[in-house]
Amino acid sequence: MKNLSLVLRIIAILASAAAVALFFTSKGKLAEKQTSLEQAQAVTQATQSELETANSKITSLGKQLSTERQSLADTKGKLESIRSEMYTAKQEVTRTQQQLKETKNTISELENVATRLRTDLVKTEESLASASKEAELAQLNERIEELAKSNDSLKQDLLASAELQQSASAISETANTAVARGYQSGFTPSSTVAVQPATIGAATTVASISTADGIIILNAAPELGLSVGSEITLIQGLKALGKIRITQVTEQLAVANILPGTALRGLYKGDTIKVLY
Repeated sequence: MKNLSLVLRIIAILASAAAVALFFTSKGKLAEKQTSLEQAQAVTQATQSELETANSKITSLGKQLSTERQSLADTKGKLESIRSEMYTAKQEVTRTQQQLKETKNTISELENVATRLRTDLVKTEESLASASKEAELAQLNERIEELAKSNDSLKQDLLASAELQQSASAISETANTAVARGYQSGFTPSSTVAVQPATIGAATTVASISTADGIIILNAAPELGLSVGSEITLIQGLKALGKIRITQVTEQLAVANILPGTALRGLYKGDTIKVLY
């Protein structure tokens, strides 16, 4: 019994020592665990902060992704619209090319028609020219006959004027001779006024002429001594051209109407002529 009690006491002592040793050992491990726990909490907090930051970034990236998806959808819609427009434009180009081809064919046909019409027009003009020449020849022949008659009349007027001038000169010479010889006592001059002969005026030039309008303008009007309303005959060389009637007289020019029956076809601007009063 004593031995058992001693053994039990020894065991109790050993157990107490083991308990003390275990307590101190556990206390050190507990301190280590506490430190580890605090470190783990700190790491957890840091991780939590990083996780929140990551969540924020994920949210932002989600929003960006949504925006990019919307932009991609809009771009896709625009691409589809552009494709549709390109298809429509391609069809329009094809239709335009077809129309251009048809237009070229039409132009070619029109050019052929124009060539044929030009040929017909040339033939028609030749026919008209031939007919017109015949009509013009007939009119010219009639005009030539009228001018021949007018020229004959003017020549007669010129001859009459020349005869009157010669008669006046002869009478003047006879009177002068009689006076010189002293026959005044037996000679009684007549009181009858002698007929004034036609006179040829100074030379002048044609400032302008329009046979279509029937108007002629002469230069150096004061030297000619013309008056409004007078009718004069134009002379070029020894040929009477025709008659005109003065309508306006200035210091430099005389405007006149070409009278009916007067052609003046051979008279041009700058030609020198004389007038018969």
